[in-house]
Amino acid sequence: MQAGALDLPAVPESTIATGGTIIVLAAHPDDEALGAAALLARADEWSCQLKVLLFSAGEKSHPESPTYTGDQLKSIRLEEFDRALSTFDKAHSSRFLDLPDGQLPEYSSQIRDVIRHEIARSHGPVTLVAPYSRDGHCDHEAVGAAALDIGRSHHAVVLEYPIWFWHWAAPTDPRWQAWRILADPQGLDRNALLACYPSQTEALSDQHGDEAILTSAHLEHFIRSHDTFVFTDFRSGAASPSSGQEGIGSRINDASTASAVFDDVHRERSDPWTVWDSEYEIAKRETLVSHLPSTSFSHILEIGCSVGALTRELAAYSVRVTAVDASCEALKTAKRLQTTTATEIAFLHATVPYEWPEGHFDCVVLSETGFYLTRAQLQRTLERIDESTPSRFVLVLCHWKGDIEDWPLTADEVHDACLDYWPRLRTDFRSEAEYRLDIVTVDKTDDFLRAEAVE
Repeated sequence: MQAGALDLPAVPESTIATGGTIIVLAAHPDDEALGAAALLARADEWSCQLKVLLFSAGEKSHPESPTYTGDQLKSIRLEEFDRALSTFDKAHSSRFLDLPDGQLPEYSSQIRDVIRHEIARSHGPVTLVAPYSRDGHCDHEAVGAAALDIGRSHHAVVLEYPIWFWHWAAPTDPRWQAWRILADPQGLDRNALLACYPSQTEALSDQHGDEAILTSAHLEHFIRSHDTFVFTDFRSGAASPSSGQEGIGSRINDASTASAVFDDVHRERSDPWTVWDSEYEIAKRETLVSHLPSTSFSHILEIGCSVGALTRELAAYSVRVTAVDASCEALKTAKRLQTTTATEIAFLHATVPYEWPEGHFDCVVLSETGFYLTRAQLQRTLERIDESTPSRFVLVLCHWKGDIEDWPLTADEVHDACLDYWPRLRTDFRSEAEYRLDIVTVDKTDDFLRAEAVE
């Protein structure tokens, strides 16, 4: 991110209210040092009460380590966390919540409750500092999304700090261009601070599985003389324009908010996308089901069924269909319009990937839903699919190619990520027009070779 990242404007002077409380949230030990070192070092400037909440010990940082167990890594990382915080002169309180590393999205309600509790025990205006809610790591995103949710309801300032974003994002990504920076105070030694975390910056041993997590190239983003923040000001009850080009909606809408968003949409109109009557929607469904490689699946999973139009079509191709959606209002319509069929159809309320239906599925359909997920949420969805499918199954991806406002991903980003997840697959059908449709057979066995795409 050398293409102007060093020239971003400063965080406005009025961002942090004097005499208030700064609550720094960290998904793992070292998040706070990587993302909010300048802020931690400058807390005295605002005469603020400073609190640091650590949600997991990051014990899964080296899952294949031959030299350390998860419990040993937990102890090491917590010691490093305490050592790093002790380098700051500002008096602070810290609290460790002991949630499981890699599973924070499943504890989103608890994370929100903890933040609310800390705000209730704080004095003055509150500033929430959290990992970026679009960071590409499920734990970072869970904490960031919680901060935004609580920040909005409590009319607080929220500062999100990117960590893994710097690793995967391209210099041309427009999001960082609207962010703000907070300069280091005199005397802050970032190299010394990061040296408090040798389990992350250095190899644990010379054995495979003990490699350093933070490479020198990645660390370059954190030894600069400032923090970088996404700045959202909820103090007036609405996001400040300085939130940036992505807009407040595009940063807070994802799987964690989908239920509320789509309940509102379906309350306004029972069929908001006119899927039952639209010639486009009808033709799209006909194309999808006519190119399924089988007419006799045992159990189809449809992720994001909305009012059940595609569900009805899929029922002709399977003994069972489980259709899930985040919107209770959409499911009410789907159940009301359900017709009698020999196929067993179950409409379930579930927010993917946090909730997942029981069953073993030989066909999974992800239609017009993937772009509502962040990268980390999509990755977790693919893991869930992999866990609940046999060695060979059919994956159906179908998404509109137009611009999707206020949501994380595009059709191509969704499809490419899904198709890259499994190394061995055969393309049964692919089409790109107004929408992109990919139907593939995934084989998890070793004797299956990727086939050429069929247009």
